Amino acid sequence: MWNEESAARLGTTLRRMRNDRGLSQESLAYQAGITKNQLQLIEAGRSTGRREAAGPSNPRMATLVGLADVLGVSVAAMLTEAGV
Repeated sequence: MWNEESAARLGTTLRRMRNDRGLSQESLAYQAGITKNQLQLIEAGRSTGRREAAGPSNPRMATLVGLADVLGVSVAAMLTEAGV
């Protein structure tokens, strides 16, 4: 089930993987075909920048594929590492 905890775990995993590869948010986002703001929200596990209105981030499969490609892993491996 996808919820705030799942979104937070994915965000934490993405941030760690990005940092392990020496990529900035701007660089990863650009290479993955998304905006830096989108990546910031995914890493924060939120769907919007407004905390009071934010639900869990829920990135599209195309977004996950783009991020995984740049990070050099499969979507399945990325999700498994995040525990979702």
